[in-house]
Order: sequence, then structure tokens, then C-alpha cells
Amino acid sequence: MGKNSIIDNLFYDNKKGSLLYKGTRYLLIRPETIIGFLKAVEESLKDEAGEKFYLGGFRGGFFSTKRYKEIHNFSDKEIIEFMMKMGAEIGWGKFSLMRYEPKENILEVSVENSPFAIFYGRSDKGVCHLIRGVISGMATALFGKDCQAEEISCIAKGDNRCVFVVRKNC
Repeated sequence: MGKNSIIDNLFYDNKKGSLLYKGTRYLLIRPETIIGFLKAVEESLKDEAGEKFYLGGFRGGFFSTKRYKEIHNFSDKEIIEFMMKMGAEIGWGKFSLMRYEPKENILEVSVENSPFAIFYGRSDKGVCHLIRGVISGMATALFGKDCQAEEISCIAKGDNRCVFVVRKNC
């Protein structure tokens, strides 16, 4: 088994039933549970469901970027690398930075093996709303402006990887 800096630094408090990384609570949940919830919400809210999941991802990405940047004293580029490594280490797929131009407010990230896309199944649109939200939250924290990422490729659509872009739209 490969080294995993997140798992190696998790603390389990058996009195409270909580799992913590650097004082921040995490939980383990199967992708089928998340996708089952998404599909149930889609039945009621249609396309709005994805936006609700996006907002949850945004909140997590924004606050994680700010918190971990501060406690690790990371530069902007280092926090991007940390967040992508963390995404992989918590099982969200293999993240790669494709493009980062802070003066232009451009951030492009690809994700191979997204469990959200894989467990969702076939779709005619991107389904990785949580990842899209995290990328948006991270860009907002870094650029100091409200940013929104777009998922331009998705495994669920038949693409070989998921690609998220923030381009001058913040």
C-alpha cells in the first residue's frame, strides 16, 4: 500500500466517534451513497440538484484552501498542489494541474478516475458537482473573487477524464 499523508495523519476519537485531520473533521462514505443521494435529489430538483451539490463542494474547497494554506504556510501554488494531492488521497481520483495563471484568474484541473462520474453511470452532462465546487471554492480563495468552475469533460459523458476550468470568469 502506498504512503498516504492524509490517512497517516488522521486521528480517530473513539469517545466522540470522530475522524480528524489537523483538527478538521472528515468522514468516510461510499461513492454509491453520495450518488444515490444526488440521484434522489435530481428526481425532485432536476438540474438544480447539481447546483446544490456544487455549493457543498464550494464551501469545502473554499474553507479547506484558507485553513490549510494558513496552518501549513503554503504559497498559492503549494496549496493547489496540496489540495490536489489531498483529493487523490481521500479517494476522489487522480488530480493534475493543467494550467494556473493567477494574473489572468485561470485555473484548469483534470481528474482521472472520478468516483462520482464512475458510480453515476452514463450522462449527457458533467456529474462531478462536488469536485467542480471544490475547484471553484479554491479559485475563489486564491483569486479573492467569486469564481465558478465549469466541467468541460466528464467520464460519465464518455470522456477519458474529467476537466474543470476557471477562466477569467471571476
